[in-house]
Amino acid sequence: MPTVCAIFTHFSAKANTLACLRHLAAQTRRPEHILIINNSAEDELTNEPAPVFPDGVLHTLKTGQNLGNAGGCAVGLNYAFGKLGVDFVWVLDDDSWPRPAALEKLLACPAEADTVRMSLVIDPAKGDDLSWPLTICAPEGSRHAWRNALSTEELPAGDLIPSRGGWLGALYPRAAWERAGVPTGALFIRGEDEEYPWKVRSAGFRFVTVRSSELMHPSSRLPLLHYTCSGYSFFYEQGMGVSRQYYKVRNWAWLQRLKHPRGYLRRFASCMLYAALSLGFMMRTGELTPLRLYTLFRALHNGFYGKLRPY
Repeated sequence: MPTVCAIFTHFSAKANTLACLRHLAAQTRRPEHILIINNSAEDELTNEPAPVFPDGVLHTLKTGQNLGNAGGCAVGLNYAFGKLGVDFVWVLDDDSWPRPAALEKLLACPAEADTVRMSLVIDPAKGDDLSWPLTICAPEGSRHAWRNALSTEELPAGDLIPSRGGWLGALYPRAAWERAGVPTGALFIRGEDEEYPWKVRSAGFRFVTVRSSELMHPSSRLPLLHYTCSGYSFFYEQGMGVSRQYYKVRNWAWLQRLKHPRGYLRRFASCMLYAALSLGFMMRTGELTPLRLYTLFRALHNGFYGKLRPY
């Protein structure tokens, strides 16, 4: 039987962390290990009433500083695969809560070698619709290889859905860690969700989403704005904090540098288009402020030149 470690980072959200543990305790197929990467300065989880797990199941790894989700999960992957010696790591978040059969369905789903299985991330507040768009294979005969499904109604039939990649809810096998390493810790937040799947795909893996494995996660508070042209999509999240906006934009531009190291003009054009679309949506939503404008261009500049400077 394969061994699984569920990992997630914790930072000043005790209620979320305890709720996540309760949902893990309710799994019809429990993970052999659960690893909490504690990014908080204080040990907030001490003496908190938590579900009881057998000895050796629950681990807390205190980082001593806030490494963000990317840095924390990088430490967690190394600990789970390197020290605990597990076969799979199931990536969660403190506010992502698996339904009882989620892990059982993931493991029961047949998968070829070099395949990463992912839970379907849904929002119960939206009637179990997708929490965010899922990139899946385009229909046969399409000009493009991938398309974005914006709701569960746009998903193809069947339980196994070929997908472009994912982070939250992904069941990464040991071989992915051995060949692709871990997320780049300096991304901090809003980067590991695209960078690590890209590294794993580049190492020869494919991704599939298991529809029956459901992971509950809240979607954006405000509607996600979407622009598409010639098969390419741009999404704008309204109401995002300025620091989160910085990391999202910086990490996106940095990833383009990884994908196209010699495509200077291509990356420059992509960044200018990104800036133009962002400005358009900022004006439309009333979010075009001097601070956001400065943050947008600072983030694009730093990412374009490969500088992962903090906010």
